[in-house]
Amino acid sequence: MKLAPHWVIGALLLGLTSTASAQPKGGGKPGQPAPPAPAPAPAAPADDAADDAAPPPTAERAADADATDVDALRQEYLALRDELFASRARAATVASTLYSTQISIKLAYTTGRFYGVDRATIRLDGAKVYDDTEGAVASDDAVRFEGWIAPGRHQVSIRVEATGKDDERFTSATESTFVVEAVAGKDLMITARAKDGGDIPYQWKRGEHGTYQLVLDADVKTVARPGAKAAAKAAAAPPAAPARAAGPRTRAEPARTAASPRPPAAPRRARVLRAPGSQPARRAAATAAIAVATLLGVAQAPPAPATATPPAPTRPPPCPPPTSWPSTSPSWSR
Repeated sequence: MKLAPHWVIGALLLGLTSTASAQPKGGGKPGQPAPPAPAPAPAAPADDAADDAAPPPTAERAADADATDVDALRQEYLALRDELFASRARAATVASTLYSTQISIKLAYTTGRFYGVDRATIRLDGAKVYDDTEGAVASDDAVRFEGWIAPGRHQVSIRVEATGKDDERFTSATESTFVVEAVAGKDLMITARAKDGGDIPYQWKRGEHGTYQLVLDADVKTVARPGAKAAAKAAAAPPAAPARAAGPRTRAEPARTAASPRPPAAPRRARVLRAPGSQPARRAAATAAIAVATLLGVAQAPPAPATATPPAPTRPPPCPPPTSWPSTSPSWSR
């Protein structure tokens, strides 16, 4: 049996496909009109569209969470800052209690016109407290270090490195170490001056000779702090005796009551009023008054002097003189 050629099979298949597409959909009969298409769905209201356009609730929650995290971080920062300030205040209080002496160190290089300062350092008890690499010590004598130390012995080291301005081949370094004593309640001031009085950078070019004269002087003194004397006196004063509580006395003598008689007071010496003038003059005046009264025949006592001496006794008036005196020649009768 012979098979049909391929083009015959393809034609048959094409015809069947066109017949199926010509039939109406939905299973209607041929020749009937197709049913009308369904009406389109009504458009969604504007509110529903706005709701659909709004971000999902997860984005809002994420924004709220971020804001909460920022507030928490701000509160934590404020708390840490308060703790830092409190710790600094406590450290300052402890330092002022333990380290009661304030030290200030001045350093100046007085020959900066002929030498340039390469470096200047200050060490206090081995710790570097000042380091200058710009030559500031040659321009002024300002305070290079100021701080608090404990009372007692301390070691100060100063080093100055310089280079000659006339000839930079000549350099020098001078270093001095000394011990100071810090007194409690007083400030310690150190004034140091370094210099090089030599002339080698200038004279070497002329005669190949020169000198180095490296010197470092330090003036150390204590200064009383304002109000320190009053505090020292208050600290050195003996403590006040505690108040004695009310109770029975411990001494041997009995306690005095309001009804007990008081001991007799010592007699007071009487004051003697003396009239002006000396006592012999007063006596002579009294005697003269008595004599005058006697001659006049008036018996009156003189006024009593204002002294404690008893008045002189008065004499009776003498008898009046007789009118006729008897004859001196006696008469003899036989």
